[in-house]
Order: sequence, then structure tokens, then C-alpha cells
Amino acid sequence: MRGVETSEKEEEKSSSKKDKPKKGLSEEQISKKKEILTKILKYGSNRERKDAMREVIHFPPEHSLELYQLISNILITDNDMGVKITCLRTLAEVKYTAEPQNIISSLEDKSEDVKEAAIFTIQKLKIEQSSPDLLKLIKNQDFTKHQRLTSNAITAISELESGKDASEFLETKFKEKTTNTNLRASIALFFGKVKDPRAENALIETALDESEDPMTRAYSVNALAKMNSQKSIEKIKSVLDKINETKSKLEVKRLSNLKIYCIAALVTLGDTEILKDLISYAKDDDPNVRLRAIKQLAEINNPEVFELIDYKANRDPSRKVQEVAKKLLEEMKKRYNPGETKTGENGSGEAEIKKADAK
Repeated sequence: MRGVETSEKEEEKSSSKKDKPKKGLSEEQISKKKEILTKILKYGSNRERKDAMREVIHFPPEHSLELYQLISNILITDNDMGVKITCLRTLAEVKYTAEPQNIISSLEDKSEDVKEAAIFTIQKLKIEQSSPDLLKLIKNQDFTKHQRLTSNAITAISELESGKDASEFLETKFKEKTTNTNLRASIALFFGKVKDPRAENALIETALDESEDPMTRAYSVNALAKMNSQKSIEKIKSVLDKINETKSKLEVKRLSNLKIYCIAALVTLGDTEILKDLISYAKDDDPNVRLRAIKQLAEINNPEVFELIDYKANRDPSRKVQEVAKKLLEEMKKRYNPGETKTGENGSGEAEIKKADAK
């Protein structure tokens, strides 16, 4: 029976892959497959066309330009929401940037889902020409409500070189108390990415305001650190001092995330003495506290930090902490030590630490 089951599974695998071009196919076979895909994309049902687009992702790129162009055209001529979304995701996957305006125009689609897919594609392909249209979309949103589309659009424009064009408008929204808390946090993250000094004062005021949501304050502190705001150092220290003076256990817990961000910001801004406090959080019994701590520690190029995260990646009792630590460790190795991207099997990062420190 096992032999039969194995055979059936192999047949299923073979069947599932039979429509995907394989390495070594002849020019004639590729041409025939391309012809079939073209006809399906032009005349097939919505479901068939979406399936065909998924196959295009795996089709040899050197033979796919006409298919990419066809999908780009379908994006602006088709009426089906699902087809449009699949067009956008396919263009993102194959990194097709030859007709950016077709993608940008989808920001004006009636469907919110299509708009979200367009934002995803713009962000993935870093389409610089989209900045004015993204800003227009952002300005038309209701900032009193938390909408994923608004947050995603803010994130997307922050990753463009022209992202600072949105600073003035977003600073105004950041200052407005009627703006949704989650969106204010997204705007704080935006300023951290674009590093616009014009927002420095607004971020400092928010970080100091005890009536603000702790997460908004934490993201403001994080943004100030990324902006290398030297004038904020003493302000951040004052926030940390007040948290340390807090007697209520409930309040201490509520502000724990803000405290971690303050410590990490001060380390980033040059206060290495306080690093030990952040490291102690990475040893906390609460896995969520450890998780937040290692995320902040990963931003610091320090031998002890490298070794600690290496340990967490291999031996932390929480599987979630292990998984996150592994990802952070890989990112750190790429950032500080290109070429070394595998975690040590024994949990010791000594060799990697020395190389990273030498940098």
C-alpha cells in the first residue's frame, strides 16, 4: 500500500507542475506555452485568467515581456475586481515597471481592495512617479477612523525618495487630536523613515505628553532616534525617569513598551551606558517583553547584542521569540557582515560578533 500511496503522491506533484515551464524546455515548447497563456489571458473566464497570471510568474522572464504587457493592459481595461487585484500582484511579483502609470491609475479605482493592491505594488516596486497620486489619496482619507488603506499608503510613500513631500500635510494631521491613534502612530513611523527635521518639535511634544497613547509616544521616540535628534536626548531621559519613578505596577506595565523604546532610542543616540537596561528586558520572563526588547536591540551594532540575539534564536523557550530572533539575526548579519547569513548551530555567534564589531 505504501508503494501505491507514494506513487499517487508523485503523480499529484507531477500533475500540479505540468503546466509550469521547466528548465530545459525547447524554444518550441516555450513558444507553444506562451501562445496558450496569451489566449487564456485574452479570452478565458475570470478564474482562468487569474490562474494564467499565476503561471506567468513562473514563466521564463526572458520570454515574458509580451505577457507582462498584456497583463498591464488588462489592469486598466478590465472591470472585474479580482482580475485587477491579480494583475497588480502579478506585476509586483515579476517586477514589471515599464508601464508605471497603469499601476498608479489603480489608486483611483472604486474598489478599496484594488487600491490596497495598487499600494502594495507601488511599495514593492518603489514607483517614484506615484508620489503625487499617493499623497492625493492620503489627503482624501478620513483621519478620524483607523483604515488599513490609509496606514498602508503612508507607509508606501515613506519609502519613496520623494516621501518628504507628504511631511507638511502629515505633520498637520499628527498634531490634530481628532486623528485616529493608530494613524498618528503610522505618521510617527513615517517621520522616522523620511527623517524630516521639520517634525522634530511635534514628535518631542508627543513623546513628553503623558495624556498621549503610550504607543504613539513610543513611535515618536523611535522616530526621533532615527532622525538622530540630539536635542531630544534630555527629553527622552526625562520620560524614562518618570517611568522609573512610577509606583503603580499596572502603570509600569502599561508604559513598559514606551520604556523599551526610550532606552533603545538613547542607545541609538549615543548613550551606551543604558544598553544594559535594554538587555535586561531581553531576559524577562514574559516572552512579549523579550520580543519587544530584541526587536529594538537588533538596531544596534554591538558584540554583546549580537551574541544575545544569536542565543535567543537557538535557545529561547518561546518558539515565537526564536523565530523572530532568527529573522533579526539574519538581517543583522547582512547589515553588519555581508556574506555571512547562517546562524551558528551551537548558538554561539562569536565569529560573527568579531566580524560585525570589526565593521
